[in-house]
Amino acid sequence: MMKKLMPLLSVLVWTSSAIASDHHTISKKDCNKMKNGILYLLTVADQNWKALETNPEGTPDHLEHVEKIRWSIDLAANYTTIYEAFCDKK
Repeated sequence: MMKKLMPLLSVLVWTSSAIASDHHTISKKDCNKMKNGILYLLTVADQNWKALETNPEGTPDHLEHVEKIRWSIDLAANYTTIYEAFCDKK
């Protein structure tokens, strides 16, 4: 899973630094990458949510899935805020 997240995180970090240095809208291409990253993070959360059904509460696997859900949802929410602020709504 980390191998899949590293390219996404690099795009997201690059996008945030670009936003920090230039407070204008960002390119449509970068906005689309960000949107795809957000959708991927929501998919990760959904997959981990489904995994909770087979892992009893209190087990290490259950806790691991809960943490992955929290992490992916928080990151998706943060990048959604950036997307809404800096991507053209046309």
